[in-house]
Amino acid sequence: MHHSKILSAIDIGTSKITTIIGQQFEQENRLNIIAVSSVPALGFRKGQIINLEQASATLTKSVESAERMAGFQINNAYVAIAANHIESVNSKGVVAISNPNGEISHDDIVRVVEAARAITLPTGKEILHVIPRIYTVDGQEGIVDPIGMNGVRLETEAHLIIASTPAIKNIKKSLEEIGISINELLYTGLASAKAALSDTEKELGVALVDIGGNITTITIFFENSPIFSSVIPVGANNITNDLAIGLRFSLENAEKIKLQLKKIMENKKFEDEIELNHFGIIGEDKKKLSIQTAINGIIKPRLEELFNLILGNIQNSDLIKSIPAGIVLTGGGAL
Repeated sequence: MHHSKILSAIDIGTSKITTIIGQQFEQENRLNIIAVSSVPALGFRKGQIINLEQASATLTKSVESAERMAGFQINNAYVAIAANHIESVNSKGVVAISNPNGEISHDDIVRVVEAARAITLPTGKEILHVIPRIYTVDGQEGIVDPIGMNGVRLETEAHLIIASTPAIKNIKKSLEEIGISINELLYTGLASAKAALSDTEKELGVALVDIGGNITTITIFFENSPIFSSVIPVGANNITNDLAIGLRFSLENAEKIKLQLKKIMENKKFEDEIELNHFGIIGEDKKKLSIQTAINGIIKPRLEELFNLILGNIQNSDLIKSIPAGIVLTGGGAL
């Protein structure tokens, strides 16, 4: 008989809320996805709750839709978040090894990680993740797992991801109201890295760029650990807004154009001016759209601005030479 357990996850994005339910077969190291549901993120703005009632209704809609697909209810979930308030810092911790014989134990690891998290935080901020990157034993650097080794002094360099306390409390409250307890609150950049990056990329050094609806997250990995996490308040919805303003269309029709342009560009032969009904658009004063105007005049400058912001963030981190594996693009906006 195959033993399995149910795992649930809720991704609170800037444009949509996604609920995923999976069935994990531990002995076979296999996970079957049995339900997925995405709904527009009403009551949220850039990953933060701006209307608690609307946010709870949105979460309820996403969760219930996934539950109907799965055929049962869930009462707990892993929750991924990304928002403007998330930032990161690297910190060091140092402790004396407690065992009289000098052998490093799990308790020593816990103590040195706690020492690394003992930093002064700005008001209204809390630590979301403490991720030990590397250990040093009596001056010997580059140790991945020091348990069982002998020494006198244990050090670690840790990557700390920091978030807004009020924002986290609001998310927890809205989930509690719909009967969902949080197994763990995760920074989206770490969750995306599990899916999008290879072990080789993380070991060599890579920047994971996740382009969402209203924000873009940058997570740099080096020597198999995160070393920099940042959030830029620009995403794919900015392109939609620019199209709406530049072409004088509604936001709904601008979104349709944005999503259809890729398919048109894949066809090497196309007329510059295309009938709007080709995009499923009716009710606009214009009858045709200039593809070159939309792409070269509006979309290209916005994307150049976004990638200049991404480059600037990486340069400011002083890690531009630490990402020989380059940049990996993911997220809905990357489409």
